[in-house]
Amino acid sequence: MLRHKKTKASGVTHWLRKRREDPVQQWLMDIRWSTEMECMNVLQGKSIVQSVEKSAFHTSHIKGAIDVVRNESNDISGEFSVLFKLVEDEEWETVQTFTIQLTCHVRGLIHNCGRDIPHPNQFILEQQEVVMGECAKLAQQVENAFVNSASHPSKIPVINQLTFLGQAFSRFVDLSLGYLVQKIVDILDEANDPMVLSQAIGSVVSLGLEGEHMCYIIAREGGVRALLDICRTENLRFCHAQSLRALATISCVTESIFEMEKEGGIWSLLDLLSDPEVRESVRGEVAGVIAQVTSPCLENVHQMSGLIDNMEDLLIHLLGLCNSTKTEEIFLLSSAAIANMTFMDSSTCEILQKIQAPRILCSSCHSNIAKSLFSKDQVATILANMVAADSCRHDVVDCGGIDICLELLNESPLDYKTPSEIAACERVQQKAAIALTRMCRDESNAATIVKSEGVPRLIQLCRDKRERSNSDAVLVACLAALRKINSLNKLEDLSVIDNQQLIQPKLMDSFLICTNTDENFV
Repeated sequence: MLRHKKTKASGVTHWLRKRREDPVQQWLMDIRWSTEMECMNVLQGKSIVQSVEKSAFHTSHIKGAIDVVRNESNDISGEFSVLFKLVEDEEWETVQTFTIQLTCHVRGLIHNCGRDIPHPNQFILEQQEVVMGECAKLAQQVENAFVNSASHPSKIPVINQLTFLGQAFSRFVDLSLGYLVQKIVDILDEANDPMVLSQAIGSVVSLGLEGEHMCYIIAREGGVRALLDICRTENLRFCHAQSLRALATISCVTESIFEMEKEGGIWSLLDLLSDPEVRESVRGEVAGVIAQVTSPCLENVHQMSGLIDNMEDLLIHLLGLCNSTKTEEIFLLSSAAIANMTFMDSSTCEILQKIQAPRILCSSCHSNIAKSLFSKDQVATILANMVAADSCRHDVVDCGGIDICLELLNESPLDYKTPSEIAACERVQQKAAIALTRMCRDESNAATIVKSEGVPRLIQLCRDKRERSNSDAVLVACLAALRKINSLNKLEDLSVIDNQQLIQPKLMDSFLICTNTDENFV
C-alpha cells in the first residue's frame, strides 16, 4: 500500500514537471494574469446585450403590472356594486362578511402595487393611506350597523362611507396606472434599440385597445408627444409605421386630440404624407391617424388647428394615395380621412372637385381596390356630401355617379354575416339613397334614375325589412328619394297601393306604414 502511494505521488510530480517544461502549458498559465483588448471588447458587448434584455423585460414587466391593476380593480368594482346592493337590502350579516372580503381585496391590490411599483411617488403613497383609512372606517360602520341590526339602523352612513372608499380607491388606481404608463413613455423617450422600442410601442397599442380610459391616461402621461417625437426622428424610421398605428389607436379621445394640437401634430403628419421618399405603408398609417382625429364621433375636431389651414394639401395627398395604392387597407384609410373631412368645412367639396376626386373615386368602385363594404361606405359618404353642393353635382354625375349610387343601393345585408358588415351595408344603402335624393335637384337626373330602374329597388327597400336589415334610417332615406323623384318625374308605373302608402301620405305616416306592416309587397 505504501509503495503504491509513493508511486502515485511520483507520477503526479512527474506530470507537473512535464507541464512546466511544456511551452503551451506555460503560456496557458501566464495568460491567466494578463488582460487582452479582445476580452474587454467582449465584455462591453455583453453589457450592451444585457442592457437590451433588461429594458425589454422591464417593458413587459410594466405591461404585466398594468394588466394586474386593471383586472383586479375591475373585480373590486364589481364587488362594490354587490355590496351597495346588499346594504340597500339591509342584509347586515352578509354585508359584514362581504365587507371583510372587499377590504381584504383592496389591501391585496395595494400590496401588489407596492411590489410592482418599487419607488412610488408621494401622491401614490398618500392615496394608499387614504384608502386604508377609508377601509377601516367602512369596517367600523358595518360593525355598528350589524350590532344594532335588531333596532333597524340607518343604512345611509354605510352607503356614504362606501361611496367615500370607492372614490378614494378609484383615485388610487388612476394614480397607479398613470405612474406605470409614465414608465412606458419614458422608454419611448429614451430607447433607441429596435426591439425595446417595438415592445414599448406594442404595449401602447395593446393598452389603447382596452378602452377610452386607458387612451386618456396615455395621452395625459405624454404618450401622444412621445409617439410624435419618434415620427419626427429620422434615425427611428424603422418604427415610424408602428408609432403611427399606436397614435391612431389612442386618438379616440378628445384628450389625445388636444395633445396632438399642442404638439403641432398635423404639420408633422403632413410632412410624412407629402414626402415621396416615405414608404407607402407609412403614409397609409398617416392616413389612418388623420381619419381617426377627424372622426365626426369626436368632439372639438373642427377647432383643431392645422386641419383647416392645411386642408387642400391634406386632401391632395390623401386622394393621391387613393389613386396610386394597390392595397385595400390603405385605400380604406385614405378614403375614410377624406370622407370625414367633407363634414368639416364647406370648402372641402370644392377642393375635391378641383383635384378630380369624383373621377378617381368612381373608377375605384369598378376595381378591386374598393371592393369591401367599408371602402364603399367611405366612397358613398364622399359622393353624398359632394352632390349637396351645386358646383360639384354635375361633375359627380358626369363621372357616372348615378350608376355608382344605384350599384351601392343594390348591396344587400342578406349577403353578409358579421354584424360589422351588416351595419356597413346599412350605411352604404342609406348614403346611396341620400346621394340620389340630392342628385334629383336636377330634373334630368331624376329621369336618369327612373330609366336605370332605380325606383323598384327603392320600393323594395321600403317594403322588405330584411333587405334593409330593419333599418329605419335606410327606410327614411329611400322614402325621401322616392318622393323627390316623383315630384320631378311623375312615376306612372307605380302600383295603386305603393302610391297610396309611399308617396301620398305624410312622410311620418308612410314610415309608420312600412315599419308596422308584416306583409311583403315586393
